[in-house]
This record gives sequence, structure tokens and C-alpha cells, in this order.
Amino acid sequence: MLQLNGIVGGNNPIKLLPGKSVDVQTIVIDVPNGKKLVLKSLNFLLSNDAFIFKVEALPSTGTFTVRGGAGDLQPNKVLFNNRTGDGVRIFLNIAVTNSARNTRTLNRTSCWLLKLARV
Repeated sequence: MLQLNGIVGGNNPIKLLPGKSVDVQTIVIDVPNGKKLVLKSLNFLLSNDAFIFKVEALPSTGTFTVRGGAGDLQPNKVLFNNRTGDGVRIFLNIAVTNSARNTRTLNRTSCWLLKLARV
């Protein structure tokens, strides 16, 4: 089991224009051959209900998105299934998108906790 937590941080809140996104965290995870990278649980708190929280495994197409300002979820979502024959290095990216029609502010205290498994 892997645990990933993060906080926006910084000195100032982030202003997001309508429809725009900001990457708030990116890490590297190695996935051995024959294993899957699974998002087991997600707990997050964002400063506005108009925000969309997105977890994506790059370069694969595995993505999990959730709307709203907060959540405590157990999606059990497969983000990457390694059938390549070799180990693969995945870039796990966390982003926030403003779904509102006006500019919204992402507070520095917005935060998240992900639990992932390689199974």
C-alpha cells in the first residue's frame, strides 16, 4: 500500500479562471510487470465546490475525477495495468480544475490523501 498526501501550500492562494486547471502535485511510481496501480481511497478538501479533483496516471489513460469541494471515497479505480513485459515508471499527477463560469480561488490549505496499491 502506498500513501500520498499533499497540500497546495505556497504564499498565496491560486486564482483559477473558468475552465482552467492547475497541477498541484506530481510523483513517480514504478509499477512492476503484471501489476496494476489502483486508487483504493481518496480523501480531499478543496476551498470551493466548483472545483474538480483529478488523479491521472501518465502516460496511460487512467484517470479518476470527482466534483465538489470535499470527499471521502473508496473508488477502487485501476489507474494503470502493466501488461508491457517490463516495469513501467508512471507519473501520478494531481490537478484541480475550475468548473465554474467565473474565477475561483484555490486556498493554500486545500489538501488530499490518496491510498494506492500495486496489486
